[in-house]
Amino acid sequence: MMLFRRRRPAPPAAPRPDPLAIAVLEYDELGIAPQPGTAAALAIGLRAFGRSGTCTEHRPIATTSLSDPRPNATCERCGQAMILDDGGDWRIA
Repeated sequence: MMLFRRRRPAPPAAPRPDPLAIAVLEYDELGIAPQPGTAAALAIGLRAFGRSGTCTEHRPIATTSLSDPRPNATCERCGQAMILDDGGDWRIA
């Protein structure tokens, strides 16, 4: 007879979708304009200036090794080419 039963661990929660990415996709694919003053409207407006990418926070994926003189990367979210500057920060190439 078991007096204390073990509880099964709860399954991990599914990752939540990014509402900003959804709003940008809706604009690109369906032509639905976001409400003015929202983060989605800002992200879409910034793309008009070019070279700013389609995301609000870049996630660089290094495509070269760190021993290269100028390491290159690609943003995981928007696909922009990025380089590592002298201060150690990634910036759009």
